[in-house]
Amino acid sequence: MLFTSAMVEIDASNSCLSAVRVLRVSLVDELEGRIDSLLEELVDQKAFTRDDREEVLCQPGPRARVRKVLDILECKGEEAAKVFLSVRNHQRLSQDAPQVPSSEYKKMQQKHKDVLRRRSESMLFYNSRHGDKILFSEHYVNLLLVDGHQALEIKRHEVLAFGQKRLSLQHKSGLQRKIAPAELFSRTNEKRSIKKVLVTGVAGIGKTVLVQKILFDFGQNKDHLAFDFVIHMSFRDLNLIDKPTNFRELVLRKNRHLSKVLDWILANDDKLLIILDGFDEFRHYRRCDVDVFVSKPEEDAEVNEILGSLLQGELLPNASVMLTSRPTAINHIPVGCIDRYVLIAGFSINEVQDFFLRYFQDAAVADRMFSTVSANELMLTLCYIPAFCSIVCCILNESKDLCGESPKTMTDIYVQYLVALLRSHTQSRTKTCPEDQGAKTNQQLSDIVLKLGRLAFKKLMEHQTLFYSSDQDVAGLEGCSLVSTFLDTTVAQEPGFTEEVFSFAHLTVQEFFASLYCAVTDQPLPDAMQSSDNQNNGHLDLFSRFLSGILSDRNSNFLSRQVGLHCREEKVEMYRRKITTDLAVLCENGAHILNCLHCLFEQQDPSMTLPALPELLRVNVSDETLAQMDHNAIKYFLALTEGKILSELDLTGTGVNRDSLSDIQPFLHRCQRLWLGENNLDMDAVQVVADVVKVSENLTHLGLGWTNIGDEELQALCTAIRVKKRVQELWMEGNRVSHRGLLSLADLTPDPLQIIVVIWNNLYESESESLCSQDRITANFTDEQLWQEWGEWVFRRCQVSSNEKLVTVLHKVCNMSNGWLELHWAKTFYSQLSQLIKSRIECCTEDDMRKKLQKFDNLLNL
Repeated sequence: MLFTSAMVEIDASNSCLSAVRVLRVSLVDELEGRIDSLLEELVDQKAFTRDDREEVLCQPGPRARVRKVLDILECKGEEAAKVFLSVRNHQRLSQDAPQVPSSEYKKMQQKHKDVLRRRSESMLFYNSRHGDKILFSEHYVNLLLVDGHQALEIKRHEVLAFGQKRLSLQHKSGLQRKIAPAELFSRTNEKRSIKKVLVTGVAGIGKTVLVQKILFDFGQNKDHLAFDFVIHMSFRDLNLIDKPTNFRELVLRKNRHLSKVLDWILANDDKLLIILDGFDEFRHYRRCDVDVFVSKPEEDAEVNEILGSLLQGELLPNASVMLTSRPTAINHIPVGCIDRYVLIAGFSINEVQDFFLRYFQDAAVADRMFSTVSANELMLTLCYIPAFCSIVCCILNESKDLCGESPKTMTDIYVQYLVALLRSHTQSRTKTCPEDQGAKTNQQLSDIVLKLGRLAFKKLMEHQTLFYSSDQDVAGLEGCSLVSTFLDTTVAQEPGFTEEVFSFAHLTVQEFFASLYCAVTDQPLPDAMQSSDNQNNGHLDLFSRFLSGILSDRNSNFLSRQVGLHCREEKVEMYRRKITTDLAVLCENGAHILNCLHCLFEQQDPSMTLPALPELLRVNVSDETLAQMDHNAIKYFLALTEGKILSELDLTGTGVNRDSLSDIQPFLHRCQRLWLGENNLDMDAVQVVADVVKVSENLTHLGLGWTNIGDEELQALCTAIRVKKRVQELWMEGNRVSHRGLLSLADLTPDPLQIIVVIWNNLYESESESLCSQDRITANFTDEQLWQEWGEWVFRRCQVSSNEKLVTVLHKVCNMSNGWLELHWAKTFYSQLSQLIKSRIECCTEDDMRKKLQKFDNLLNL
């Protein structure tokens, strides 16, 4: 009796290994032409190890390699044989897929490349006039390949944090390396194949431009030639779909020319690259970690279910997928589905110079403009982000005679940006308009700016960045040529109608227009800004800073003179009073003050007195990684309050180092309590602190918990403490200090050091017991009052922390032996923590974060 392979597999369904044995001879004939691809798939699915692959590849010839694979399966057993048959069957189905005549396929492939090239051959700058196009350049993206998630702190406003981070990225090595766009899907160090790539970067850094480069290079037959087809989808377009659809229809929405060959393309998905751009803009980005999957391209489902199935490999499992997103949304991407994380690092300093040369088209002018920017720390910081670099160049090009001094604040830059574009637009209009219509044109421009401001304000309050053509505020802008300067338009074609979607060229542009509208109209302040604590989760941080800058004397006068927009006098006075009042309250109670300091900095008014401030200031900027602009705002405030004592300066978890501490060193002498915990301080940074301790007449409390200091750093501090003998409390919990290092403190207790905290250090239990016999050194948790105050401080921080920060703190403080948990303060502290964790779990929409919080909840319940 003759057996076909299908019959064998059906009859032997309970034993895949038996089926492999029966089919051994026919398998050698069948697989010799594709053994290499089958082997790679076995490694990818972890049925074979890399050592197994090397053993197979050492065999002489393809037939011998097939036999070696079958031999290894015999050793590995049933599960490996099951994976083998699954891979082999998938390959056979691909071979049996509908075939397209070679000539027609090649013709369609080239047509698709021509379409992609035309779509991507030119780009619009954020400051380009309507109709202006700039030919595509290779100099817009600079990538760093990183191992896993890049540790970019997701600040309340990520753009403001980026400039400082960019400088450190330029000097990092080790696991990070530059990578060309053409290498995104290439293997490294013989690792498993790369199928899913996530590209992250802050707004304006060039994610969409990277996508455009890939499409352009593929269309020119230059790169990414391992793929036969590249399909591009924008999440802005996908937002327009409000009913079930299928993947096939998603592709055809903007690629109708592929209809004849699409079935073949999808059947051979190993030759397909799918690019999904702007995940953070997707309306349903929180719902892509689905557990309801589709497995066929023609299967109807909700858009988020289709995309979730694609990302998790349930749909088109052999296709390559590239996903772009801002860092704020990456926690919502299904866990474990990404093979490679890439961070777009923006421009280097040399690329900024190159951009200036290309923009100004004159070496002498470009050098002069770059020198102007280099002298302005804020402008130079922004220039590392390509979108902002073009904005800065626009200001320099159009506004050279508009303002006598260089911009000092974010608001200065955006005000000059607005005036530059309005002036450019007016000049182009007056060439075709009669002289007597000039005033009318200016009035029309002011009216349009107010309409844009109203749209921006309304949508910002609603947390919206996309506006539909059916919206009444959008309809009111129809026919205004100026609108295209500030709003991007997306056109999506549906059967029977066309839908337009608008968005501001950049999120910060929307925030600026919203604050401008609030400043020049009777629009009241948002409810979230009415109180001094500003509990808006950072959503209105930049809005409030822009508003403060616009209401400053210099910018309000500038806008009145140049644009005819007049700030409300009562609002100017009210906002100045609000800043001083808020500062007084925050400095009194020690609440988080950073955004209020930024609002003060945006005013740039040295004559602005602060009479309401208390004599002793508490300045709390903890738990946010400080960028250079943050340091500028802090220094500005400390300089304005010269002569006042800082009862407390809390820099816990702010990422300070030697350079940043040196920058504020003159102000540290005014501190009574200085908290520097949860910052990785090396010897150079500790030496800066020691230099302050040597000369300060005020410093009595110093916090260095979890700063990674050891015996050598402690020795340097002890030497400094001996000079003035002013420090009374030294907190060093969670470090590397040993018993030997603590001996250097012997002559410093009890005068001046009255409390030394050394829990969670490199101390043996016997050493801790001997230290506890010394009255001033705390190596356990028995001091009820001391630890109750510590627990209250930690809990207050946890209450206002993000979930990510909360988990970081929990890792540190949930490390106590059961014996100490019976203490009254510990019961209270951990009971409060448990309740906080439970409330966070109830509100958490991220599965991965919920699991982390649940782990600590279970731990505390024990």
